Amino acid sequence: MRQLIQTVLLTVISLPIVALEETSKRPELAIGTMLGSLILVLACIFLFAYLMKKSNFIRQGGSKNPIKVIATQPLTNKSRVQIIEVYGKQYLLGVSEQSINLLDQIDTPSVEQQVETQSVPSFATAFASVLSKAGKKNNE
Repeated sequence: MRQLIQTVLLTVISLPIVALEETSKRPELAIGTMLGSLILVLACIFLFAYLMKKSNFIRQGGSKNPIKVIATQPLTNKSRVQIIEVYGKQYLLGVSEQSINLLDQIDTPSVEQQVETQSVPSFATAFASVLSKAGKKNNE
């Protein structure tokens, strides 16, 4: 295993030297080598970005994030309603470009638990009922 790693490292280190020798003999290969290197670097950048996105490391900021987004419902292009959970308590928030407003604190059982036990259309019904309760509470 160690010999395989040494061989791979030696090959990777010696590739630029071989490419330099080839391009000094044939200048038309210089552009191809440069484009090949550029494509390889861009592929590595996109691969690492994809892996970081899949691991949720950037978004979550580690594993001890107390804030969790349960559900999001867009209202317009720039505003939405979100249910978030902070330390076991759930809140209904109205989010726009200019502000974030607390619409309601949800006292019912966890919406996330309801989603696990019900199908997706039932979740939409539950979310609509939470919104209507928040609207009634604000009108009173």
